[in-house]
Amino acid sequence: MATDGADLSLDTAALARDGDRLVRRHLAAGTSAVASTTRRLEQRLEAATQSAVPGRLWRAWQSTTFPKSGPARNPSGTIWIKGGARTRAAIAFWTTPGTIRGRQGQYLAIPLPAAGNKPGTGRGRDARPTPVEWEAMHNQELTFVARPGRAALLVAEDAVLSGRKQIAKPNTGRRIAAGRGSATIPIFVLLPVVQFRNAFAIGPMITASEGEIAREFFAAIRGTAAGRG
Repeated sequence: MATDGADLSLDTAALARDGDRLVRRHLAAGTSAVASTTRRLEQRLEAATQSAVPGRLWRAWQSTTFPKSGPARNPSGTIWIKGGARTRAAIAFWTTPGTIRGRQGQYLAIPLPAAGNKPGTGRGRDARPTPVEWEAMHNQELTFVARPGRAALLVAEDAVLSGRKQIAKPNTGRRIAAGRGSATIPIFVLLPVVQFRNAFAIGPMITASEGEIAREFFAAIRGTAAGRG
């Protein structure tokens, strides 16, 4: 192309290659920012849960990102709770304020350490027996004990604490003959209402992560521009 006697030439192929590299750098920066921020948020949720909640509930947090490799125009990160309704309810219990009430005015039975676990289960919330399950396990009825001004109890009469974990079991004639005395052992605390713990909040962590995506993206773009310079 000639203008005022000067010849200008444009290498359109080179321009196209440079434009493609620029687009790919931006897409790669965005994809990397989403992936790393998603993983950090998952780690923070795990750490917060592990710090506030006994047991292994923190392992319920899972994450995935799209794409698994290479840049994308619409990268995404997803964090979810692995497990069933009880696991999701446990997360809600520890992260949102509120109350749990028994159905039709009934008590909520909270198992004490002496209640032990159901046979063949681990140490999670699902492992703890209900009063009906405990009675079926030990072939013994629990006794209701009212305590004015204090929480009521379900107790096991003529029982003993057994093993390193001191789990309640019905006493037997053999133990009694050996001099093992019986005791009344509390198995469940009965509460009309249980307050949600709200031990940590998820929302602020998500909000902080949203800002991190933008900061990490622009830092990566500046880095690539400086490298070219």
